[in-house]
Amino acid sequence: MDILIIGNGFDLAHGLKTSYKDFLDFCKEQAKTSEPAMYFDYKNCLATNLWLKHFINKQERLGDTWIDLEKEIYNVIKIVNNHSIVTNSGITRDTCPQILTINASGNSFDFYSFSKYDNPYLSKARHKDYDNYEIIEDESPYCVHFDKSEFFINFLYDQLREFTKAFERYLINEVMAKLVRDDKYILTLPSNNTRLYVLSFNYTDTCFKLYDHSRNPNTEYSIETIFVHGKVQNSNECELILGTKSFKASNNPKTISSQFNIFQKHNQRHKYNTIEPYQELLRLIKLPNTNPVFHIIGHSLDESDHKILKHILDADKNATIKVYYHDEESQERLINNITDIITEEEVMTRVQLIDQEDTKRGLLRPVERTVLTSS
Repeated sequence: MDILIIGNGFDLAHGLKTSYKDFLDFCKEQAKTSEPAMYFDYKNCLATNLWLKHFINKQERLGDTWIDLEKEIYNVIKIVNNHSIVTNSGITRDTCPQILTINASGNSFDFYSFSKYDNPYLSKARHKDYDNYEIIEDESPYCVHFDKSEFFINFLYDQLREFTKAFERYLINEVMAKLVRDDKYILTLPSNNTRLYVLSFNYTDTCFKLYDHSRNPNTEYSIETIFVHGKVQNSNECELILGTKSFKASNNPKTISSQFNIFQKHNQRHKYNTIEPYQELLRLIKLPNTNPVFHIIGHSLDESDHKILKHILDADKNATIKVYYHDEESQERLINNITDIITEEEVMTRVQLIDQEDTKRGLLRPVERTVLTSS
């Protein structure tokens, strides 16, 4: 049984602009155009969405280094958790309305300077009970009024979901709609299995569209994809998972309030029901005589996915784990990360590190093309 585990590096290897940096750059360009949006109003989203503004600010400070959104979400949660509206014990402090002021012009919001946007004594505050939060868009800068910290946290989560929806629209209309099969690579597994299970940490179905036999007669694989974080779809509801690692009190100087748990990917997998197909794959792996072989390519094996990776890699202790790298730097990083997921002893006995460019052992092998020269 072959299980291919892929991350965003798989899409990037096929020339797709699926990184968060690609999306942030796209949004900035959309904000400059006067043409009406065909699929999604990115300009309006940039004017009102705090996460999009913050991520763009962070990316601009990083330069060419790609932003790690999941780590950034975690950093923001720690900042907000330490704010005065949430007490050390996680009990909400509801003594006065909170007003968040937002400048709709440009990407000026920065969670690291969070306190300058929060003004509980703004003269325009209306002292009454709100059912939830209320956005007053006829003020400049416009304000968000809410009475309780739980409503404030709800607002931040709704804003994150709006950002996720915008990213989904981008992937559908600007990336996958332009995907063309060009036979850049041949997908080659060392086994004779034609049934391939793909555990995808991506939102896109690139592997299926390029390498399933029903879509590409030059391939021999029948592919079934399990989307850990959800799959992009043309729907009014967005069910993609975008959050951060689980909170560990032992690693935090201050315990993060349980009110923020919905920001954890673990909680979202259950909320948006991406966990059941994963559970079914686990059941198959544990059946007798499956002899699973894991092929990991294009995934950084970073901390935010450690728990779910450890869970599946430990489903069969006799399974072989093949990790594919593209250069020396990534090789060293992957060795360290896989050792953090399973034990050093298991890495010694179960893990093979394979150069992606290896013409005999590489998983994605570049297609050799004949170059014609004139005589």
